[in-house]
Amino acid sequence: MSSTLVNGVSHSHSEIEGVRYLNHYRCPYCKSEWEDVWDCGCNDRCPDCNKEIEPYESALIEGESAETDSPVQEPALANATPEGMNRRFVVSYEIDYVHRVSVGITAECPESAQQIAEQAFNDATIWDDTAAIPLLSDEYLESGDESLVWECVAVEQLPEPDYSVRQLKQEQAAMRVCRRLVEAYPQGETNGGSIDWDDLDQLIPLALQALGKTALEIKS
Repeated sequence: MSSTLVNGVSHSHSEIEGVRYLNHYRCPYCKSEWEDVWDCGCNDRCPDCNKEIEPYESALIEGESAETDSPVQEPALANATPEGMNRRFVVSYEIDYVHRVSVGITAECPESAQQIAEQAFNDATIWDDTAAIPLLSDEYLESGDESLVWECVAVEQLPEPDYSVRQLKQEQAAMRVCRRLVEAYPQGETNGGSIDWDDLDQLIPLALQALGKTALEIKS
């Protein structure tokens, strides 16, 4: 899958300095490929699985001009009107972080173990959590260098939640289903060993949300 994204912040460093780079990305997790325009050869998030990916190629875009592309911006409230106060905005922040992944490797020496892990990384199989290479940790840790950056973009309509939000909601729904199932069995024992179907039926909408489905598929 391929897509093209543009960093459209009117007051970004790329427009102020008149320097932009076209970065090419390839996600080892889901195999998606895309391009993005930034003011440097920086990492970007995969539009499909939301993982942070380094560009495999970055090229300077020539012909950009700060004078033609970036007019002087007035203060945000200088020309504010009652109608303008009701506009929609997508407000985001970014924080630099370290992605730390640990796996278990059986090998003759540290060098061999690292070679096996590097090959698994290059093959995009290091996250498969297999018996040969079990996944021990997959953490995103803030770098702690006070790199908080805010961005505010005016939009006509708010976009649909992306993959990261959908995944979070599915995981939360799955946890609620598990919790309710665990609670249902002690209640069934209290009722003489019978679980009320109504209690289980209430879990169907949550289960569908956890599976990312809109309707229950019943096979005859």
